[in-house]
Amino acid sequence: MTKCNTNGRGWRRISFMAFALMTGLSSVASATYNIPATRKVTWQGNVGVRGDVPAATTIYTVLSPNGSNDTAALQTAINNCPQGQVIKLNPGTYKISSTLTVRKGVVLRGSGMGSTIIRGLSGFAGSQLILVEPTSWSYSLTSPASVALSGGLAKGSTTINTSAIHGLAAGDIILIDQVNNGADNPPVSNQGDGGACTWCGRASGGRSLGQYARVTSVPSSTSATLEMPTYWPYDSTLAPQVVKVAGQVTGFGIEHLTLDNSLSAAREAAMQWDNVNSSWAVGVEMVSAYKELFRVWNGYRNTIRSCKFHEGSPTTATSGASFGGNRGYGIWFSGGSANTFENNEFYHLALAITFNGASSGNVFAYNYLHDLYHNSTSTAGAGISFHGSHAMMNLIEGNYSKVSMVADNYWGSSSNNTFFRNRVINETGFSCKQYAVNIHGRQQYYNMIGNVLGTPGFETAYETPQSSCAKAIYSFADGSGLATSLRHANWDSVNNQTMWNGSDDRVLPASLYLAGKPAWWRAANWPVIGPDRSPMAPSAPTWGMPW
Repeated sequence: MTKCNTNGRGWRRISFMAFALMTGLSSVASATYNIPATRKVTWQGNVGVRGDVPAATTIYTVLSPNGSNDTAALQTAINNCPQGQVIKLNPGTYKISSTLTVRKGVVLRGSGMGSTIIRGLSGFAGSQLILVEPTSWSYSLTSPASVALSGGLAKGSTTINTSAIHGLAAGDIILIDQVNNGADNPPVSNQGDGGACTWCGRASGGRSLGQYARVTSVPSSTSATLEMPTYWPYDSTLAPQVVKVAGQVTGFGIEHLTLDNSLSAAREAAMQWDNVNSSWAVGVEMVSAYKELFRVWNGYRNTIRSCKFHEGSPTTATSGASFGGNRGYGIWFSGGSANTFENNEFYHLALAITFNGASSGNVFAYNYLHDLYHNSTSTAGAGISFHGSHAMMNLIEGNYSKVSMVADNYWGSSSNNTFFRNRVINETGFSCKQYAVNIHGRQQYYNMIGNVLGTPGFETAYETPQSSCAKAIYSFADGSGLATSLRHANWDSVNNQTMWNGSDDRVLPASLYLAGKPAWWRAANWPVIGPDRSPMAPSAPTWGMPW
């Protein structure tokens, strides 16, 4: 790798080129850097609720807490509320003794975090405070249960063909997947340090590479048009198939309230979504994770924005058993595509978000991750973790993280995920394995572009083996992870300059999924993080929520 000139003239030139490209000036000769097509997907326009979060205006009912147990009143309102209408919750604490179950797209709208509180009672009966799922669901077409993919195998296809009549209709949510191949390039396997991940995809984890998609039209009984291009070059020798995700909740919303699990200690989640699409959580605070605060299974085009996730259970950072080993997680995401998690805050947890089987094409962006712990004060937690086979083509952009970004091998492989314009600071107070980016074995084709990594004087190594306790910028567990990684335009504290990938273009795009500054943005600078910015990152994240 070559190193850039970091004198004042060089920085002004880079900043001007970036500004010129963002403002449409044509006098700049240098091209904007573009990640190779095999390593990415088109995230812009293809993630989150289509057209953004809708403003539901029809109020079905307005509730106030009764002072004792509000379970029946809340559940009755949820059951009777028509699709698309709003249950308005006045300020106060709503006490519940069992899980609230949502089967359709209604909106729960509070009066603000900390103002409207849904609190589980001691002795709570249930595994979640709120469970959003259809009455029944399955991975199944009507007949046959699944059908072979015979055309549209190339990455970027918008039309697929099947070897038999598929029975699909416009609006159906489908899963395209194929058989794992641990000897492939990259390897795809659900076998990891923790054993076999039997829930990482269909066939007991044997089909852990896949993509969820919506059918927009059906030109024939053996073809279907998709809402967005396919993410992967599917291999005809690995039995690629199409299956309908039958049973969906569409258009659910939860807004401006707190879910408090500190007394109830619901074991699975404060909130869980199963087979939910085109739905949103905005301005929601979730407190006290036993396992995790928010669990999402098989989600498609959902938006989670401006939320707070904090505290393990019990709510103290001194109890090691509450942070790590399937305890104290923020978001557990397993199986889903085209979702956005943006402008959220995570703290006093073991990790912020973990991606698992068949998680593809999602965006985790502009979140604030800090004060995360794992089991004891000797090892820091993980900010973002690719944890279960086979997460791929996900974008991690613009996050302000005081803990490492990790791709681990506990439940198998992952590949082709991108870290772009993140600020990573290794928090002090931990004695071992403080790496800004930590790539375990069989995690390949990772892209690290335009990040600002480390703090001068803290990290002592640029690269280190995973066995080392050195404070380092990068850790690679094996040679294949290092050899297949793409690192370009990252500033790091050890070299104290920006490291380039040879002669690759040195003007960075402002974002890989946003066309411009989003409506929720507060700060003047856009983009806010990167070696082409001055300063390269703010001293604290001030762009979104009033943290």
